[in-house]
Amino acid sequence: MIIGGGVLRYLIIRQKVVLSFLAILLGNSIYCSEFETKIFPILNDNCIPCHNKQDKKGGLYFDNYSGVRALTSDLELVNRADPDESKLLKLISGKDPNTTMPPKGELLTPSEIQIIREWLVAGGEAPSSYDYEFKIKHWAFQIPDHDSPNHKDKSIDYFIEKSLERKGLQLSQEANRRTLYRRAHQVIIGMPPLYDEILSFINDKRQDAWDELIDKLLESHSYGENLASYWLDLVRFGETDGFETNRERPHAWHYRDWVINAFNKDMPYNDFIKYQIAGDSLNEPVGTAFLVAGPVDIVKGQDPLLGLVQRQNELDDFANTTSTTFIGLTLGCARCHDHKFDPISQKDYYAVQAIFSGVHHGNKEIYPSSVERTKLKSLEDQREKKIKRIRTLIRGNLLPPTNSIKNIEPIEGVEVEYVRFEILETKGNSEPCLDELEVYSGEKIISLSTFGVEPTSSGDFKHPLHKLSHINDGLHGNAKSWIADSSKDVWVQLNFPKPVEITKIIWSRDRDGKFSDRLPIRYRIIAGKEGTEEKTIASNIRRADSITTGSLPEFSLLATKVQGNQKEELHLLYSELKTIEKELDIYPKKASVYAGQFTLPKETRLLYRGEPDKPRGLVNPGVIESLGAIEIPSDAGDKERRLKFANWIADKSNPLTARVMVNRIWQFHFGRGLVATPNDFGRNGVPPTHPELLDWLASEFVNNGWSIKHIHKLILKSRTWKQSSKPTQDGMRLDSQGRLYWRFSPRRARAEVLRDSILKISGSLNQGIGGPGFSAFEIELENVRHYHPRKDYGPNEWRRMIYMTRVRQEKDSVFGVFDCPDGSQSVAMRTSSTTPLQALNLFNSEFVIQQAKLYSEELKSRYQENRERQINGAFKEMFGRLPSEQELELSKNLVESAGINSLTRALFNSNEFTFIY
Repeated sequence: MIIGGGVLRYLIIRQKVVLSFLAILLGNSIYCSEFETKIFPILNDNCIPCHNKQDKKGGLYFDNYSGVRALTSDLELVNRADPDESKLLKLISGKDPNTTMPPKGELLTPSEIQIIREWLVAGGEAPSSYDYEFKIKHWAFQIPDHDSPNHKDKSIDYFIEKSLERKGLQLSQEANRRTLYRRAHQVIIGMPPLYDEILSFINDKRQDAWDELIDKLLESHSYGENLASYWLDLVRFGETDGFETNRERPHAWHYRDWVINAFNKDMPYNDFIKYQIAGDSLNEPVGTAFLVAGPVDIVKGQDPLLGLVQRQNELDDFANTTSTTFIGLTLGCARCHDHKFDPISQKDYYAVQAIFSGVHHGNKEIYPSSVERTKLKSLEDQREKKIKRIRTLIRGNLLPPTNSIKNIEPIEGVEVEYVRFEILETKGNSEPCLDELEVYSGEKIISLSTFGVEPTSSGDFKHPLHKLSHINDGLHGNAKSWIADSSKDVWVQLNFPKPVEITKIIWSRDRDGKFSDRLPIRYRIIAGKEGTEEKTIASNIRRADSITTGSLPEFSLLATKVQGNQKEELHLLYSELKTIEKELDIYPKKASVYAGQFTLPKETRLLYRGEPDKPRGLVNPGVIESLGAIEIPSDAGDKERRLKFANWIADKSNPLTARVMVNRIWQFHFGRGLVATPNDFGRNGVPPTHPELLDWLASEFVNNGWSIKHIHKLILKSRTWKQSSKPTQDGMRLDSQGRLYWRFSPRRARAEVLRDSILKISGSLNQGIGGPGFSAFEIELENVRHYHPRKDYGPNEWRRMIYMTRVRQEKDSVFGVFDCPDGSQSVAMRTSSTTPLQALNLFNSEFVIQQAKLYSEELKSRYQENRERQINGAFKEMFGRLPSEQELELSKNLVESAGINSLTRALFNSNEFTFIY
């Protein structure tokens, strides 16, 4: 059939429209998620200098999403039906007779024009987050100049005072020494100090007394315990699975201990990052528990789509938590579409998700302690070094590797009545096979059955070809061989009719060389004579391919071959080797740890609207491109992906990593960060109150080995931190929220600090360190777990709250109301609410009543019936001071009417006890 030209043109145009629609729907070679890498560079080099929001030449601007969409929606510039007829393409290709774009400089290359054409065919989309000015100028995306000379001779106080001067404010006076001493203990270790310690510090006039105190507190194990509670909130750590079953994770506590120990030994933060993302590659496998610290739905069901959704939720948890934790970006917002506010495309999201496509939840057998792993590696290295030296000393006496055709065992003349060939291991772990076992005296064979030599064995494989009689019949080859009936405890023995002297043994699996399976690779040859002790006269240990993982004393067979000083060295090596082997035999066994499980990564596809049953194009593993690309091959294994990603995050050139962490450390000290949205440093987050200070701290962090303790010390030694918490008239009028840090803003202590402080004051604190935690619940062990608040508390439950088992979707019945998170999602900063339940729990709960009573009994035991001394003792221990005259009088009246127990309960509920000033 002949088609007319008009009809043909219509069909062509119609086809282009359909293809354009399909390109938008299915994704083309150029689509929205590739805008940043292919389209933006062309616009940036050729168009944006004139067409931007400031200049708007021709009314057009291409430096943000709105301008690009206006361009591609302009029907005069872009012909949707026939892109080749678009005025835009004619302008940039020089085909418009009146105007050429760009008007100056070189025209676009043919390949660049083709890229623009394909982009227009695909719909001319740009990420909704695209904003050139934001991309180039947003403070968090600029790499701090860590080596800037402007950083020298600066301090925290320099930046704080400069911002206060602009507001007409100044730093408050320094708090008194009692307050500072108490504040330092509450902030750094999470518990109040002893009264005698406070007095000693007040009377210590040395200039370095404060520095010594800081060092002492930061070296305390309690420091790591206190800081770890912040980190566990952040990484959504829990010791149950969550969801409806909420099963226990009895081996999850190893990660909690790992975090505590990492903080206490001041592990460099860049290593701390790497170990949590790729610790299995860096001898810190427990760190990878970070990846799977979140909830997981263990009820999989039969619906395949449900399984895909659950897996996508797991991958989203891995990717989004890693992003918010380490670089403070809400990556998860790009799961279904390009990020609405930050330069994160949907493709970026799935590129990061691909990093974790081999990660799964589960338990694994590992040495949980880095000390154990280091010690084990040291022992193994020592063993290997000594074995290597032994081999060097006896190398000239080693026999050729074991082979299937012919193995000669030289024997120093020995008189025997039998020779037994014991087979400890075979190639492939199958039943061993020998076609001949020949024993020689000089050059004469003496083992043949025709000489009356009788064979015996541990057991014979029943087969017409393979018989025990073949072992010494003088014939070779597989058809004339013996096979054992087992692969374990195998032996074959030749019994001589009278004592003989032997000088050589030759054995083979198949002298014809046709078969090499069933070959003995670990063996020993025993010789014996009635009335004498058996001895080993040969073994695989003498062969060049022997694996020296056992029977190391058999090296002594070769000791006689080594002469002089080398012989003495060899005997010393034997002794040391035996000691090492003994240590390895009794070494602690591996423990089960809930940490990352890793498999081969599966392919990752961009999902339309994040729906797992609507996959689009393949996405290679990668990073957020607006922060700098890295090369990760599409076929890279799981370890390589995670390690490269971890290195990218932990690199000092990453503009976010150091800033995010020093902001968290600042928040630890002051209750809020310089950036008030610690998990969001993007456009939707709050800009820093002191950007120069944030960058200075980030540089100090990087330039001092990523030391967290170094940042602590900078803060603790500053006048800013030491300020009084008392308000001033000007401060409250000009900055009522205290964002400019004109005083140390008081805040209520976290739940952990409240609980731990009560236990310390009452004398009940169980200071046990590490290991499985204690539960605040009685567990009803049904398929779906039910957690009921514990009614009785004893010494096992009087440990620090960091060791309380974190149950998702449940909170401790007493202190859970003090804004504790439930472990279902990352919590970078707890809210600080004030509710009636808090007051009721702190006054009437069984726990507080019990501890108040125990403390009261302690006061009575210590001060007998002297009420004034009891009251003074309570004030000194709880507040670090004596009561005022009014407080003493009121307290006496209370104790007279209701007993000392009422006073201790009241003091546990006071602001001075529950707040940090």
